[in-house]
Amino acid sequence: MEMHTEELERGITNVVLRGRLDTAHVGDIEAQFKAVVQTQRAVVVDLSETEYLSSLGVRLLLSGAKVVRNKGGKLVLLSPKDNVRAVLGIAGIEQFIPVLFNRSAAAAAVTKDR
Repeated sequence: MEMHTEELERGITNVVLRGRLDTAHVGDIEAQFKAVVQTQRAVVVDLSETEYLSSLGVRLLLSGAKVVRNKGGKLVLLSPKDNVRAVLGIAGIEQFIPVLFNRSAAAAAVTKDR
């Protein structure tokens, strides 16, 4: 699992997760991901390059969203592949974290009400 971040306009942090977000690999990016969500208030997590998502990966995403929300910010998920989207659906994650498929909509969602 690899994680890359980039700063976008309006204070948005784009986090790209590449690979398998599962038990064997979540540790590869956990500390880096937690550092981002602890310091940022507008986070887009791009899942378009995430090949697999396990329950441990779901937990990481949920805990990150909670940290950002507790600071008055927002975290959204962007463009998960079909198999990752299915896991998100089974977990009911969309009740807690918006899942969007358009970068402009994701940017608007994390900066709304700021």
